[in-house]
Amino acid sequence: MVIYLYHLSTVESTVATVFKRLGPIIVSLLAVCAIVACVIFLVTGLTRQGLAAFLGTMSGAITACIMAVIFGKLFKVHGAVVPYAETLLHVGFSQIDLTKVFLAGIFLASSGAMMDVAVDIAVSVAELVEKRPDITRKEAIASGMNVGRAVVGTMTTTLLLAYSGSFTALMMVFLAQGTPVINILNLTYIAAEVLHTLVGSLGVVLVAPFTALLSGWLLVHHGDTGAEI
Repeated sequence: MVIYLYHLSTVESTVATVFKRLGPIIVSLLAVCAIVACVIFLVTGLTRQGLAAFLGTMSGAITACIMAVIFGKLFKVHGAVVPYAETLLHVGFSQIDLTKVFLAGIFLASSGAMMDVAVDIAVSVAELVEKRPDITRKEAIASGMNVGRAVVGTMTTTLLLAYSGSFTALMMVFLAQGTPVINILNLTYIAAEVLHTLVGSLGVVLVAPFTALLSGWLLVHHGDTGAEI
């Protein structure tokens, strides 16, 4: 038992060291990759449409990651906006870069919506190719774009409502006090929510063309679209 606990503690220490060296952003990307792969391939199986959805989601997640870092610097949002950030610092984790944790949480939070859009487009293109085996790659990509345009329009609204719904009472306080809009937007936690919504929505929007292109290339002229990879 003692040997088992020793080995377990050694493994935990090694994993913690690796995560510390990689940093919160890379670790979050790896977590998104693992979660997306598990969910998509469990739903679609090891098929080409599943591969198209997975690659489309990861393309959007990586793009959202890059935009989060860029816009985070432009917005000058720091990690203090993370819930319980002060508590985490007070209990002895002052070495953690909370700004990177916050930026990592942006694309992590929107990865579910990206996955939803990617699967919708990949499955739609797969069904189209199955019903029309003679369809050209260009037509399949165009159809995927049309499906993506409709899905993205509602999904970005979903993200906006999800992020802003928890701040209803705060917005009512601002209205009651007559706070100018420019002052509201310059508040750190408001800027953080704007950043969340902006990057998350752009990530979801970019998933659509990525997945449509990948679906067209992977599914057309392969016969059975549900064939295993």
